Amino acid sequence: MSTAVPLAGRYERFRNDIFSGLVEESPALPGWSEPMPELHLQSLWFAGEFGSEFTTVDGQRVTIRDFGIWNSGAGPDFAHCAVLFNGEVLTGDIELDPDVRDWERHGHGGNADYNRVVLHLFIHVPAESRAYTRTAEHREVPQVQLSPTMLGDGFVRPAHLAAARLGRCATPLRAMGEASLQSFLEASAQFRLLRKSKRLHQCVTAHGREQAIFQSLAQTLGYRQNQRPFTVMAQRLTLSSLQRMESGAREALLFGVSGFLDATPYDEANDATRDYLRQLWEHWWKLRSEFSRWRETSQDLPWKLAGTRPGNHPQRRLGALAALLTAWGKVCLPLKRAEAWDRESWTKAMVGLHHSYWDQHYTLKADPSAKPVAMIGVTRINEMLANVVYPLLLPERPEVWAEYLDLPALLDNQKVRRASLRLFGDSPLARVFQKKLHHQQGLLQIYEDFCLEDDSACAECPFPERVMQWT
Repeated sequence: MSTAVPLAGRYERFRNDIFSGLVEESPALPGWSEPMPELHLQSLWFAGEFGSEFTTVDGQRVTIRDFGIWNSGAGPDFAHCAVLFNGEVLTGDIELDPDVRDWERHGHGGNADYNRVVLHLFIHVPAESRAYTRTAEHREVPQVQLSPTMLGDGFVRPAHLAAARLGRCATPLRAMGEASLQSFLEASAQFRLLRKSKRLHQCVTAHGREQAIFQSLAQTLGYRQNQRPFTVMAQRLTLSSLQRMESGAREALLFGVSGFLDATPYDEANDATRDYLRQLWEHWWKLRSEFSRWRETSQDLPWKLAGTRPGNHPQRRLGALAALLTAWGKVCLPLKRAEAWDRESWTKAMVGLHHSYWDQHYTLKADPSAKPVAMIGVTRINEMLANVVYPLLLPERPEVWAEYLDLPALLDNQKVRRASLRLFGDSPLARVFQKKLHHQQGLLQIYEDFCLEDDSACAECPFPERVMQWT
């Protein structure tokens, strides 16, 4: 941890001391033993979350110099990559399969489109057996098996919840005193923020600063239900490729690749929507065939629409992403260099985003709203500050920690409520320590580190007996 942010280091030592000497469980992640969607695996790889340095199944050292582009046409998953093997840089393609046998199952070995593959990634391999990867030219392709342990401590694991009841830790937490408890929550929040920072800077290393910023901001527009589809969208349609297009074509590509254009009947639309759809289709029909692969069932974006509030509908969020790209210079400039950061001007730029259609529409099927609605509201801007801006800037400009501490709490959610109930119950502390965003983030970190790691219904959790050591 950075010496400029010592609270996080103190929390990490506290956390490690509690777990030291305990039997370490298997590193398998929840849900990993079940098939993880291939699209999800590809997205994690492309974000650099598995890392960039590996060892092949034959013991060769491999470093990814360039993750390339996510291929929209026939052939391997990622094209134009650069891979360093034993001091030699090879350029070509990378294929990622859930199972090593998928190479032959899907006919890649006899398909000339795969002759440029320089690395074959996979998750599963049959027990006590070996499957080789060879091209149609009978060239052996180096293999790397990916593991959940490569994702690191900061990986966002599939959501699960501890029992919604008061925990044994509530009594010692109440006895700590507000000053000590505030210090504890600040430390756990800072630890959490630096873990986000590490993951974000891995993406910066893999794809460059602006692309990482674009990808991360897009992810926050997905809200809780659609973060992965928005991430994949920004990974496939990179910032540099979108910036080379004029705004109409760029927006058509976003809505075309999303699948929302094909799913919206033109004849059932209102007049304003028909005009908008006509503008999008003028460009999309020219681009459609080039991106046809991404409209296949296995590559289609898994949008979740049930239970989504109108203002959070992914169609409207795509409109916000289009507006964000139009104003990209103002949005990105304060984030390119840490010393140029100015919270007031950045917030003003975000609040000022507008779109001629989406200012007054929630979905492509909805009637216009009576009044314009902000493209990105204050709550969502605070979410971006918390999950993109400050994780990006904190290692480079530690003084922004004071700004982070000043952020108000975000909208309540189930995990925050459960964490508060588990740690505080109905104590007045539950209200005192949910006023700021760092309170919520600190509570979530403690809840994830201890409540979710305990399978004894609180009885054998070491945290309640050790938490008073903080004081």
